[in-house]
Amino acid sequence: MKIRALLITATLAATPAMADPLWTAGPFDMPESAIFDPDSNRIIVSVIGGNPGEADGNGSLALLAADGEILDEVWTTGMDAPKGMAIVEDTLLVADLTRVHEVDLASGKLLRSISAPGAIFLNDITSQNGVAFVSDFMGHKIWRYENGALTLWVDEPALNHPNGLLLDGVSLLVGSWGEGVQQDFSTEKPGSLLSIDISTQEISLIAKDIGNLDGIARIEGQLLVNDWITGTLYEVLTDGNVRPVSQYAPGLADISSHGSMLLLPSMLEGTISARNYP
Repeated sequence: MKIRALLITATLAATPAMADPLWTAGPFDMPESAIFDPDSNRIIVSVIGGNPGEADGNGSLALLAADGEILDEVWTTGMDAPKGMAIVEDTLLVADLTRVHEVDLASGKLLRSISAPGAIFLNDITSQNGVAFVSDFMGHKIWRYENGALTLWVDEPALNHPNGLLLDGVSLLVGSWGEGVQQDFSTEKPGSLLSIDISTQEISLIAKDIGNLDGIARIEGQLLVNDWITGTLYEVLTDGNVRPVSQYAPGLADISSHGSMLLLPSMLEGTISARNYP
């Protein structure tokens, strides 16, 4: 599959200082993702608990109030290295290396774990209208979840280590990590923001060579991505350029949004913070 180039330039300017947080919660042992549960007005956090690539049984989920208060530091156990999450009806989906966990959203009970045959490093999940998509960071693949089943959807080396995902209308946005991943997770070439047409599976290039992309979020029409290695938060402009808007510590992971609130997991600092954007 060839990538069709749409917008390929990335303009970098001086990065503004980060704004004061609304709140900061922690410490956690390698928090990777945070998702807002609107029906219960709370936040769920995936906590890797050690090595992000090891099936060691140390992973868990934590529960926060909307104001950042820790409600339950260990809400769900029985996981290895949980990362991205998405809500499908009354079920929370959690990506965990080679499996996707189904968790009861009301109680936090781990209902079952679905294996993805051949998967290496499942990373992020995004959902819309009962369907979810899951990235395989090391396998260069995207999996599709529907009605409790996982199927391989796209298998394409040109995805260049797909990490963050966001369903955006008729497209699946993909943040690639880049080419030539090193032992410290740096890359020989930076990653780009891609788009996959859900109907045709055609891959398009939105913005090229941004960095080692992790999370993707939309707030009031603004498209945001972040670089895990540098901790830089970027706004993707309508012409395909990117503009750095805030600088955080290295290890800024799977950002997400709820209304005007941006949730910022910092894996290396061990915190979750919330900020209004812009």
